[in-house]
Amino acid sequence: MKKFLVDSMLGKLAKWLRLLGYDTIYTDIKEPNKLKAFLEKDYIFLTRQHKWIHYRIFKHQPIYLVNANEPKAQLAEVIKRFKLEFSPRRFCSRCVICNVPLIEKEKEEVEIYLPEYISHTFSYFKVCPRCKRVYWAGSHQKRMQEFLKKIGFL
Repeated sequence: MKKFLVDSMLGKLAKWLRLLGYDTIYTDIKEPNKLKAFLEKDYIFLTRQHKWIHYRIFKHQPIYLVNANEPKAQLAEVIKRFKLEFSPRRFCSRCVICNVPLIEKEKEEVEIYLPEYISHTFSYFKVCPRCKRVYWAGSHQKRMQEFLKKIGFL
């Protein structure tokens, strides 16, 4: 499965890729050696900074210059360019903040962290083991899926 390193100018794109289940590191790369270390671990570097494609040491490396300005258009561009495929199993399987795979939890285990309405409405939850953020399949997931259908990803 593809892994992405996303520069600091593409934060919303990084969140979208994480929502789709892709290992996506979001960081501010300033040093060529730091970038090289990630590329050696098979990460694809997504950037809007032209400077990276001009470094000779990166001539044959997986660096992609994202052209679109708007985050959803950036996502559509990356999906098309890298032929990404939708996986229901991977959808919403990573923390959008930490990039860590989420863990399924019983309602009783997370109930104290939830608004009462959510606790009464949903029964399936996932938790980030690092930041402890709780996730559930609310209306936001339906809106994301509608957008993904609109761009032909679903």
